[in-house]
Amino acid sequence: MENDSKEQIFGQRTVVVMDGGLYENYPQYRRYMKEAVVELLGPKQSNHIAIEHTKDGSGIDAALLAAANSKYAAQFSTR
Repeated sequence: MENDSKEQIFGQRTVVVMDGGLYENYPQYRRYMKEAVVELLGPKQSNHIAIEHTKDGSGIDAALLAAANSKYAAQFSTR
């Protein structure tokens, strides 16, 4: 993410979206995820990361992937 955003990730808030029953129904798992982000990034950087739950993650993922791919496809178009 940092390479694609030209060093802007940690100056802004990054939202990570989770889908699934494990994250939705088990508060302890959510705490583990937050603790892992702190462990990986440190307390200061992890304050910029929000982990949120969503329904229909597969549909949202497909839309985000298509949008990201269209950005790169336009750069490499042979038109």
